[in-house]
Amino acid sequence: MKKITYKETDLYDPIRRLLAEQGFTVRGEVKGCDIAAVKDEALWIVEMKLSASLKLLFQAIERQTATDWVFVAIPRPRNARDKHYTQFSKILKKLNIGLITVALDSPGRLAEIISFPSGKDAKKNKKTAQVKREIAGRTIDTKGGTQEKVNTAYRERCVRIAAVLEIHAPLNAPALIREHGCEGDAYTILCTNFYGWYEKTGKGTYALSAKGIEYLMDNAAQSLVAYYRAKARN
Repeated sequence: MKKITYKETDLYDPIRRLLAEQGFTVRGEVKGCDIAAVKDEALWIVEMKLSASLKLLFQAIERQTATDWVFVAIPRPRNARDKHYTQFSKILKKLNIGLITVALDSPGRLAEIISFPSGKDAKKNKKTAQVKREIAGRTIDTKGGTQEKVNTAYRERCVRIAAVLEIHAPLNAPALIREHGCEGDAYTILCTNFYGWYEKTGKGTYALSAKGIEYLMDNAAQSLVAYYRAKARN
């Protein structure tokens, strides 16, 4: 029988479903975190690996600077009494890190929270705010554990402006904001032109550059581009 090879991304959907069912807004690849989820004031961070390792522990400890609600996620062991697994579980409890397992070897691929960090007040610092702000700024999700380019909240805002300009240019920042619902930093994005997607066509007005047209054409099938193109046409 051919051995099945799993990827870290296989852990993501079961964990996302588990957290979403509990009312969390879940996003993958947020500020270096495999998974970040918010519900009210609570911020949960999950780091995923296909096996228990020191690297996974180090990542989880680093995430504790943003929140006390940090979990690691690994595939469910075939034997819950496995010595390596039980020792790893004990270390997690010592470090106040929660544990989630995913049944990758089961058709349902259910995720289960095995242990929680001890309950503490939600942290409120710069890192906490950055992660929460990034989650709030995204509409289209990215799978945690992916090696692909991440569509950050900033990139998403840039794509939205590009999609509007593709159909309605030339436009200025106030028109982008008032008439087409773009975010309030549209003027800064146009002026900075980080990706080179825009070009000035007159006093305060912009259109798509050749690079911007090429980007939208090359990524037409991507969910982010398709979403904002459809939105711009309405």
